[in-house]
Amino acid sequence: MSLSKARDVEVLEGEWECMDCGYIEEGPSNRRPKRCPECNAPGSVFEFFEYEDEDWNDDDDFEEYEDFDDDFDDDYDYDDDE
Repeated sequence: MSLSKARDVEVLEGEWECMDCGYIEEGPSNRRPKRCPECNAPGSVFEFFEYEDEDWNDDDDFEEYEDFDDDFDDDYDYDDDE
């Protein structure tokens, strides 16, 4: 996130999505596309989606995979004769 010095407006990074056809364009929140290059819809149909900060050190997201390695090893048939 950054602040625009001209108007002290918060400018966010994210994606603009055309709600008519699903086209996605990356860019700042203060730069709405004028027209969709895919379906030619007006810029007013674009909706902005801010990028989410992802914390890859958050172990809570991986709790459901705790026993994955144990289950995988039991089901896989290793062939060492190759």
